[in-house]
Amino acid sequence: MAAARKRYRFRPAPLPTIAAAALMGLFIALGIWQLNRAQDKQAMLMQYEVLSQRPPIDLRLPVEDTESWRYRRVAVVGHFDGQHQFLLDNQISHGQVGYHVLTPFKLTASQGRVLVDRGWIPLGANRNILPGVTVTKDEVTLEGTVYVPYARRFSLGDMDVGEAGWPLRVQFVDFEQMAERLGAPLADMIIRLDPESPYGYRREWQIVPFSPIRHLGYAVQWLALAATLLVIYVAVTLKASSKE
Repeated sequence: MAAARKRYRFRPAPLPTIAAAALMGLFIALGIWQLNRAQDKQAMLMQYEVLSQRPPIDLRLPVEDTESWRYRRVAVVGHFDGQHQFLLDNQISHGQVGYHVLTPFKLTASQGRVLVDRGWIPLGANRNILPGVTVTKDEVTLEGTVYVPYARRFSLGDMDVGEAGWPLRVQFVDFEQMAERLGAPLADMIIRLDPESPYGYRREWQIVPFSPIRHLGYAVQWLALAATLLVIYVAVTLKASSKE
């Protein structure tokens, strides 16, 4: 007697098919999103590489088109406002928690103010005791790179809830709130102080928080999940039947 031959028929059930299609669509969309993020980050790095090679230019305030200054190297002359400094909380450096010291800088030529990120300083043993962040009162010339956030941070409250006195600990950067605390106009940008400057702390500036390679890795993972789900769906949906 001849052995029965198996034939396979594709018999998709409605609900599993809808669920599988929805999940595969989600995984593919997430993979494409990560690919786009990788392209965006690569474009940022290329823009920074080009602009960082140019000599510094004098910054005059106010600035009409702030975003056009992103990643530009600038030089400013003026005085630090050491009495009114901000400590940006929850900043990590080499696995240690600390602050970024944001010091208002009053330009001599234009009388405007801009925040200077003087770098990272450790938290210390007690959060109730803020670190000392004194700075010179003399007129100085600074060079640095302009940092302009790509999007306004969404928040339901103030940046300094429960805080008082100076230096002022803040949870995020909000130029409008900072200008209110200072009682003076403030440019919508930050100058990241050059590492060679003697007026700062640890400075290891990151242009993007995640490299394009990491986003590519995430994209591969999401697309691989979509492919795996497709294989599982096909394997489960194929029904075996015997034929003499």
